[in-house]
Amino acid sequence: MHNLEISTFFGDFDELDALSQLLDTFNKEQEAAVKSKRMHWMTSWSDLVNVASLGSGPDISQIGNTWISSLTGLNAIRPFKPQESKSMGGDLLFAGSETPSPCWSIPWTSYAFVICYRKDHLIEKGITPETAFANQEATLETIQKLGDAWLTPFVPTPYPDMLHVAASWVWGSGGELVSDKNGRPQIVFDQPAAMQGFCGWLESYRAVPASQRLNARDCMGLFQQGKAGAVVSGIRLAQAMFAAADEKTRQNIGFAPISQTPWVGGDSLVIWKHAQREAESEKLSLALVNFLTSKENVIQFCQSAYSLPARQDALEALYPSSHPLCETVQAISKNGRRYPVINEWRSIEHQLVQELDNIVHEAYKNPARASAEILEKHLHPLAQRLNRTM
Repeated sequence: MHNLEISTFFGDFDELDALSQLLDTFNKEQEAAVKSKRMHWMTSWSDLVNVASLGSGPDISQIGNTWISSLTGLNAIRPFKPQESKSMGGDLLFAGSETPSPCWSIPWTSYAFVICYRKDHLIEKGITPETAFANQEATLETIQKLGDAWLTPFVPTPYPDMLHVAASWVWGSGGELVSDKNGRPQIVFDQPAAMQGFCGWLESYRAVPASQRLNARDCMGLFQQGKAGAVVSGIRLAQAMFAAADEKTRQNIGFAPISQTPWVGGDSLVIWKHAQREAESEKLSLALVNFLTSKENVIQFCQSAYSLPARQDALEALYPSSHPLCETVQAISKNGRRYPVINEWRSIEHQLVQELDNIVHEAYKNPARASAEILEKHLHPLAQRLNRTM
C-alpha cells in the first residue's frame, strides 16, 4: 500500500468531511493510503514556499489560483503533460479559456460573492426585485432604499474578502486594478473609472449603520431571521442558508451577482516535483488529481461543501435552469474576472487589503466626509508607491 499526502487549506467541517469521503473512496479503489494535511489559510502561503524550498512535504497541494506564477518561479511544480490535462477534462476545466501551455495546475473549485435578497422586503420598499441589482446604479439605489435592511459583512485584515467585493464594483464600473504597460504591470486603481467603482463599494458599506458592523455569519443570521432585506454573502454560506430554508422561504429568496463583472476566485491542485522521485508516487498523484477533479467527484464534493465546481460541465449539471441560483452562477461563470496572475500580485493585494480596511474605518469615523475624498487620500499615494516598486 503506497502512502501519499495532499495538503489543503479548507476551513470548515463541510469541506473537510467532503474531502475525507472522497479520499476514503480513492484509497479503497487504488489500495492506497492517502492522507490529508490541513494548512491554515493564514499561513498556507509560507508553508507552501517551505515545501518548494525544501523539496519535501505533501505530494499534492491545493493552492489559490493567483499563487501559481510565484510557485512555478521556485521550480518546484511538476507540469501536466498535454495528454494528462486533456484526459482530465481539458478546456472544460478552464472556464472561458483554453488549457494553458504549459499547464501547471488543474482547477478544482471556484468562489464568488453574491447578493441574497428577500423579495417581499424589496417590494415593501417599492423596489422591483427583478431589476433591483441589474447594474451598479440600480444596486446603489436599492441599497439606499433598503437603509438598515441592507447588510454587507466586515471582514478584518488580513482576510481579502473586502477587496474581492471591491474588485467587483471596480470592474463593474469599467475600471481596472492593474494594467500592462510595455510588458510590466502598472497600478491603475486610482484612475477615474476605478475610483468610481470604489466609491460605489464604499457607499455600500456606509449604508450599514455603525451599530450593525457584523461578520458574515451574523449578517446571514439576521437575513435568515427575516431581519434584513438583502445581504452580501460568500457563495458557500449563501447555498448553506438556502439549503436550510423551508420551501416558503426559498420561494421568497432571490440572488444576484455583485456587479455585471464580478470577482471570481478559486483553487487548483498542483503536483510537486519531489513526487517524481518514486514512479509509484507520481503515478498515484496523477490518479488522485484526476479523481478529485473528475465531473462525478467534483459534483459530489461541491454538493456536500456548498462550493462551485471549476469545470463547466459539472457547473451546468449542478445548476440547471430550474435552480434558483442558475442565472447568478452562470453570470459569474461567464462574466466573472480573476486577479492578474503576476508575481507582484501578492504584494499588491496585501497592501490594498490593508488600505481598504483603513478607508472603511475612516469613513465611519468621519461620516460627513465625502467617499471620493477619503478614497483619493488613501488610494492615490498607495498607487504611487506601488508603481515605484514595479
